[in-house]
Amino acid sequence: MGNSLSFSLTANEQHRQDMAKMLDMQLDPRGKADCIMIIVIAAVYFIDLLAAIYILYNRKYPPIKCKSPILMSCIIVSAILWFAGDLQANGHVPLANTQLDNCKAFGVWVRVILGVCTVSALVAMRAYGLFRVFGKNRPFRGWGLFLPYLVYCGCMLVYGIVMQVVASRLTIHYIEPIDICFYTPGFKASLFAIIWITWLIVAALNWHIRNIKSSFNEARESLIACTAVFAVLIFTTVMHYTSPQFALNRKLRILTTSFDHLATNIFWWSIMAVPITNCIFRKQRYLDLWVAKLRNDGLQRMYDVSSPGNTAKESSVYQRNSFAPDYFLLRSKVEQSPLDSGYPYFDPIFDQYKFDSSVNAVSFTDQPEQKPIKKKKRVDMW
Repeated sequence: MGNSLSFSLTANEQHRQDMAKMLDMQLDPRGKADCIMIIVIAAVYFIDLLAAIYILYNRKYPPIKCKSPILMSCIIVSAILWFAGDLQANGHVPLANTQLDNCKAFGVWVRVILGVCTVSALVAMRAYGLFRVFGKNRPFRGWGLFLPYLVYCGCMLVYGIVMQVVASRLTIHYIEPIDICFYTPGFKASLFAIIWITWLIVAALNWHIRNIKSSFNEARESLIACTAVFAVLIFTTVMHYTSPQFALNRKLRILTTSFDHLATNIFWWSIMAVPITNCIFRKQRYLDLWVAKLRNDGLQRMYDVSSPGNTAKESSVYQRNSFAPDYFLLRSKVEQSPLDSGYPYFDPIFDQYKFDSSVNAVSFTDQPEQKPIKKKKRVDMW
């Protein structure tokens, strides 16, 4: 058998069909439909890769910056690795006499660990980061954010090593007569368990951040993404267990691979489409509208600070649905200049301190004005 994929039926594919008949199996040869699918999805990922490069180049543009461009770019890279693994695992390309016949290298490490699990982990980390910001009022950084992700990656590394050590007949192995990799039921069950648990966690976190202000559309984006992913996940799970030999069926293998990467792209573009298109076509105008909307949605924060010489703490109103914990609105501890009528706050989007004199920027609870205590004159009796 050769290792080339053609738009027409080759002698090698005819040989696979004959071997499948001898094994009492129905096999659709690889050919035109597989080639078209590969070209279309590869073209889509080429556009995705260009978009990822673009958001990295414009990562300081505020509407893109708030979408975590580095993390979103990593998702695209992992999705491409997932697609490369799918080409082998779902039987779209010839494996014989190539490196692709190493089922564990591509089926476990490229497709499962670096592809499916990494995409799921990055999505979960993003959802957890948003939950920290909007639900727990904590920063989108630090060990508190990355530790769960590192633990997850450590577990996946252990999982991959165990699958590598365990005999191939118990995990995934190459069937030479029909030139395909076969997943055992136990290995398949463990994979689906990991993916389902990860996405259920993502769904739970997205439920907790459902009331995010409209400026960032995170609740709507998360709803679209989770709906698409769970629809595909249900389809894939049912299909894997009702038709375990789906890779031999042309329609089923193309549907499976196409739906996997359709869901990935729906998730990615539902988040990045608006900031990317606006950055390209109306960069400054959209930025002005975007920042104004942040201000109108009350996305600045204020914390209690004790002013010098006053032991009582001033109380303040804290906005729960704000953009990020770095949005602080603090009373100045120093005397303000007569020219400054507002309050200073640090704006991480522009990486500078600003003054905001708007009425809605701060809200104090009513407190009686404290009059300074006058010192009584000392009267000498003598």
